[in-house]
Amino acid sequence: MFEALGLSRTEEQVYLRLLRHGPASLATLAAATALTRRNLKGAIERLNALGLVSSLRQERLMAVPLEIGVDHLIQQRRHDLEVIRHSALRLGLELQAASDTATSGQITVLTSPHEVSLALPQLCQVAEQELRILVRSPADGYPIPEAAQGVSRKVALDLSLAELSVKGDAEVRLARDLPTNLAIADREMALLPLEQNALIVRRGNLFDALEALFEAVWARGTPLAQEPNDTIDMQDRELLSLLVAGLTDDAAGARLNMSRRTVARRVQRLMMVTGAHSRLQLGWWARERDWLS
Repeated sequence: MFEALGLSRTEEQVYLRLLRHGPASLATLAAATALTRRNLKGAIERLNALGLVSSLRQERLMAVPLEIGVDHLIQQRRHDLEVIRHSALRLGLELQAASDTATSGQITVLTSPHEVSLALPQLCQVAEQELRILVRSPADGYPIPEAAQGVSRKVALDLSLAELSVKGDAEVRLARDLPTNLAIADREMALLPLEQNALIVRRGNLFDALEALFEAVWARGTPLAQEPNDTIDMQDRELLSLLVAGLTDDAAGARLNMSRRTVARRVQRLMMVTGAHSRLQLGWWARERDWLS
């Protein structure tokens, strides 16, 4: 769940245990997670450094509320993605030679406008299983490509492009403040458009960073869905706001004079409408659509 945001499985296990069961001592956590003391202490130190866990009296540990913790992770990853983008821009300038195409190991710099315009269609042709695409700002040289038959597509659109039509079968999500346009074919090759040219990136450190960039954006994205005019009423907005603020179903229901069953039914309906797979995803979808009162 949180791997795309930089947590290891061990760190995620400890954080979720504290979220679900409340404050606990190191001994209680060790027994519950079956982790060695060394691994557990390492996970707690990292969670503490990330601002996800705080210490209480009597050596007990408490998880920071989910919404606050995830928002902090996303802001940190967003910063990391910007660093990757600027590093790629600098690398492209360093590799650029007098010729139209400069190649250095796993990276090819395209500087000819003709080559840049052909790069995306050619990348789509080599994809055999999956295309992963970030669309920050579509342009004549960077349309949203269609995939060959049998090739799946994941397309993450910047929130400002929510009304953009994506032709053909594709899983589409919206995310705020995408750092760049990007296309990845299978797990072999990526296209990174730059200011005046483009990079073709093959497997290696930069490719791994670009792949992590896509997965981080995808993890925080919300499914693109049509919003019927009568989908959201004021009680839905109030309920979502209370749940995102960290209230339990019972507490939110008491505030709104709803039974637990009514709360669950409303949440389930909103998840179906938005296409959200979890309450966390529903919360982000509500933020993107300004549904929170």
